[in-house]
Amino acid sequence: MDIKSRRFSVLLSFGIVVIIAIWMLSGVGNEPPAANAVVTPRSEGVNSLQQVRVQSLQSHEITREVIISARTEPDRYVEIKAEADGVVKSIDVDRGSRISRGAQLMSLDMRDREARRNEARALLAQRELELKAQENLRGQQFTTEVQIAEARARVESARAALARIELEIDNTVIRAPFDGWLLTRDVEQGNFVRIGDNVGVAVDLDPLVVVGEINEREVSLLSVGSTATATLVDGTRLSGAIRYLAQVAESSTRSFHIEVAVPNPDGVLKAGQSAELRVSADAVRVHTMSSALLSLADDGVIGVKVVDNNDQVRFYPVEIAGSSEEGMHVTGLPDSIRLITVGQGFVTEGQKVLPVTVTSPESAASYERAD
Repeated sequence: MDIKSRRFSVLLSFGIVVIIAIWMLSGVGNEPPAANAVVTPRSEGVNSLQQVRVQSLQSHEITREVIISARTEPDRYVEIKAEADGVVKSIDVDRGSRISRGAQLMSLDMRDREARRNEARALLAQRELELKAQENLRGQQFTTEVQIAEARARVESARAALARIELEIDNTVIRAPFDGWLLTRDVEQGNFVRIGDNVGVAVDLDPLVVVGEINEREVSLLSVGSTATATLVDGTRLSGAIRYLAQVAESSTRSFHIEVAVPNPDGVLKAGQSAELRVSADAVRVHTMSSALLSLADDGVIGVKVVDNNDQVRFYPVEIAGSSEEGMHVTGLPDSIRLITVGQGFVTEGQKVLPVTVTSPESAASYERAD
């Protein structure tokens, strides 16, 4: 036998010995358990259930609020027009000033009106004397009832002419239509104005009116007299009551006009500001939760997943009734629920689960599937 054959035989023998040793050692630790050993059976049914975290919630009552984008407006906005022709003789109130009803704002020149009034007064006096003379002649049978009636008609015509000129003279003084503010003045001293020309704008800011549009789904929740709160862009909060709610919707938007009157006796509040209007509606029982816990069904319905008394998942459609710092207010649920706060994305309706109760909501992002 050559050297190569002898070396191969030695290596083959050594390999067989190693294999036999490994086989014998593999049997160590596989002895049957002692008679007194305790074996804990594996509960396959429990370990196979999906674990979810739930929180017990109880419904509570809130006063539902309707939120409307709004703006502030004056109670009244009136364009002041000239009621007589003439040159502006005097300006008595500057724009931006507070005005009182009947206060003189400006005046026009009289032109020939004083002379025409004197003429009308004299004519009236003459007509009254003529009537008196006719009545005296009736007692002497020198006149007729027709002549007396004609004399009376002439007296009334003279009185009407005098009233017209006196009214025209009175209209040369332009007065404030109500208590408020002179927003603009469109003429200056020396301007000539005709009847109907604009001379300024007066606004009434007490009450200040918060106006907006409410959609057709929520209009039935409100009524005239309901309390409302408006928040201006600078954070100012105003309180008032609904004074007007339209009976007919705007044809283009299908929304209803709403007005809330806010007391403003000092005129501190200004018109033309944006506001968020919150109107108290009906009382409703809700559950308050994070918006992250809302689920979307296959048909697009918004709802939440809860665990019933049989530890099965149930899906309830909900309606959003409002929000607060604590979370979203929803309706449509039983009074008491076990809300799935972690794991709702891993379970389906009707599935039996292993609920673990927690005392406060947890983010779904922190969910870890139980082993």
